[in-house]
Amino acid sequence: MSTVGDILKSVREVLLLQSQVERLENEIDEQNKELRQISRDVIGLDKRVVRIETMIEMSGRSGQQPRIEG
Repeated sequence: MSTVGDILKSVREVLLLQSQVERLENEIDEQNKELRQISRDVIGLDKRVVRIETMIEMSGRSGQQPRIEG
């Protein structure tokens, strides 16, 4: 009887481990999605900074001071 009990215990442990691995896979998938979104956001911000830098450089070349109208 102890052999059968050991086998059942081992099967139970394997099933628990499999469940934990599946949960970890799901968490990794979610983190990958979040990381892809963060990467897209960073690229968007970089493009905006480049445009702002270009505007500043162009305004400096024209000899006029940039004006802020309000």
